[in-house]
Amino acid sequence: MSRLADLRDSDPRQLGDYRLTGRLGQGGQGVVFLGHTPSGGQVAVKLLHASVADDPQVRRRFLGEVEAVRRVAPFCTAQVLDASLDGDRPYLVSEYVDGVSLREHVTAKGPRTGGSLDRLAIGTATALGAIHRAGVVHRDFKPGNVLLSLDGPRVIDFGVSRLMDTAATTNKIPVGTPSYLAPERISGEPAGPPADLYAWALTVAYTANGRHAFTADTYQEVLARILYGKPDLGTLAGDLREIVDACLLPEPAARPSAEEVLGLLLATGPSPGGLPPAGDVLRSGAEVAAGDTVPDPVPDLVPDPVPTAPPAPAQPPPVGRRVRGWQVAVALVGLLAGIAGFVLWLRGAQSPGLAGTWSGSADHPTAGRVFPVELDLAEEGPSRMRWGADLHCTGRLTPTRSELVFTLDEVKGAECYPGTVRVLPGGDANQAVIKVTRQGDEGVTYQGTVSRPT
Repeated sequence: MSRLADLRDSDPRQLGDYRLTGRLGQGGQGVVFLGHTPSGGQVAVKLLHASVADDPQVRRRFLGEVEAVRRVAPFCTAQVLDASLDGDRPYLVSEYVDGVSLREHVTAKGPRTGGSLDRLAIGTATALGAIHRAGVVHRDFKPGNVLLSLDGPRVIDFGVSRLMDTAATTNKIPVGTPSYLAPERISGEPAGPPADLYAWALTVAYTANGRHAFTADTYQEVLARILYGKPDLGTLAGDLREIVDACLLPEPAARPSAEEVLGLLLATGPSPGGLPPAGDVLRSGAEVAAGDTVPDPVPDLVPDPVPTAPPAPAQPPPVGRRVRGWQVAVALVGLLAGIAGFVLWLRGAQSPGLAGTWSGSADHPTAGRVFPVELDLAEEGPSRMRWGADLHCTGRLTPTRSELVFTLDEVKGAECYPGTVRVLPGGDANQAVIKVTRQGDEGVTYQGTVSRPT
């Protein structure tokens, strides 16, 4: 059960509509209180150690970050319910989870093994998948941010360090627990989903061994070992160790995604159908880093909106590696499911037409910022898009042959660029994912989720 301490004399007794009755914890980002809604429900209220002052641009950026965090699906996470900028101190309100942290549990009862460890790994990988699908990066994943509730592990504080960066108007210094920072974050590069998978792997290793995989006397030595040393995974063995190893590869692009990790975890061990363990599917870090082609263990469930040409014939597998029948079957089932889901979304979205105002926020990982975005799609005639701080960027949207891919031109605004906008299925007919590729870029420049009023 969560440890509740008495309020201190300097603590507030009320924040907005929430009555505070005790302290749940305190860290570098803020103090967490047990709060009560007007109807008596329990919530966790986090008063952040950050200032948004009176700068309207900073406040707007902060609220954009909050909106992105609130889109995270609630399973395996403590859902963010509310946020406020009352006065000079921002606070977040989230679902109250009655349970101790994973760090406290391991300290008190020792490492986890067997099925208990596997369930922890699966639950937390599921949570990271939900967080990343909402366009959010946790940036401070660690045992202290995993709560063990009666219904399984819950990941908390996702995106909070990004909110702190926004309020501080800088992200030059990496925010997060040093022992769980990925190498690219220590080097000052932007944090992306691969950094969360690196921290997830270190958390699993800690859970299995009761100690950090990069132990040292000082934080500086820990960071040096992360950059230049090798992790000590101790008793971690089998398929789970191989998955953790893959997530600890130095190159972010070589690490599997959260959904790929989850697929590998669910495929581990023998089964009545004779499926091989994940170790037969997961390639070594050296092969992946070298650019070798590998069959994707979890196929992408979102196909391109309208294929313009039939897919190219499958290339033969590398010499010495045989593609198994079950892999082909899983890929086909996943592809068919993805196509079916996409068609259902397309029918639902287009039955009333795509016309309307779609609003939300987008994450620009290279620039390290989140900003609001708005699409005004017309049934006929020109459509428009606005984005950036204060929605100061404007541009025309012209549908291409696929009708779900738009050319973005006639762009106006400082540091605003033309490009291509792709619209992909969201949670329902009135929600969509947009991916924007700036003119001259090869990959996606920024992306986010938008919705329109029902």
